[in-house]
Amino acid sequence: MEVSNGSSDVKVAVIPAAGFGTRLLPATKVVSKELLPIYDRPAIHIVVSECVRAGIREIILVLSRRKMDILRYFEKDQELESFLEEKGKRNLLSSLEIFRDIKIDYVIQERQNGLGDAVLCAREKVGQRNFAVLLPDDIYIPSDGRPAISILIDKFLELWRKGEINPKAILLLRNVQKEKVRNYGIAYIKKRIGNLLIVGGIVEKPEPELAPSQFAIVGRYVFSPEIFDWIQKEKPDDKGEIQLAGAIGNCSYSDTVLGISVKGKWLDIGNPQGYVKANMFFAKNKRFLY
Repeated sequence: MEVSNGSSDVKVAVIPAAGFGTRLLPATKVVSKELLPIYDRPAIHIVVSECVRAGIREIILVLSRRKMDILRYFEKDQELESFLEEKGKRNLLSSLEIFRDIKIDYVIQERQNGLGDAVLCAREKVGQRNFAVLLPDDIYIPSDGRPAISILIDKFLELWRKGEINPKAILLLRNVQKEKVRNYGIAYIKKRIGNLLIVGGIVEKPEPELAPSQFAIVGRYVFSPEIFDWIQKEKPDDKGEIQLAGAIGNCSYSDTVLGISVKGKWLDIGNPQGYVKANMFFAKNKRFLY
């Protein structure tokens, strides 16, 4: 695979957003959870802004038919923009123009059959390109201020250029307290080289005494297109869902899957407590809002 210099070589991101948002019901009955405000902008705005800052110029939203309101958020509103222009509200107008130069596309996930299935729905549009996946429930602010997804993209391309390691996936990892591992997908680490970790499998929400490590998967990934084949091979779990973690784990047995441990602020906005905490955080730290 030929890649050139610069993080923009991973130019497409998949954002799964088809779920019912049951943890935030009844608020999400008629409004998609991704459109609920985090301080003064929808959650999906923050995640797509992260992509833009990382050099990504094409977004593929994975939606259900009941969540087309997300797509409408990114559509041009000429009437509103003309009004803001006439009133001299350039600061508000600029907040609407941030996504003007990127392509927003979408696919429909007919049934919510797991995260792996959601990513697989984007296969035709992604094609043979490397791509990023960002879960909108997770907002991650690295301590160095860079967009979280750009850390993965830069490392992915650096390794491909050197040719020593050709990873099929790079995951963002966070070291969590042992008693909290039951809340996350936890990576089995075969080897550690600085903050770069070689992943040898993933265990979903293990009990602390059974966890293979304390490295939890944050909702940021970079994949080569071969991951689609691994997802396709994945069998449904006991809930009938195709899980991305299982596909990544199986891929790690024969191909290189890496993790990067990054210090920073992790906000889970997919539950009521986390949603409130995120709003409180950004109210005090507006500089992190893009």
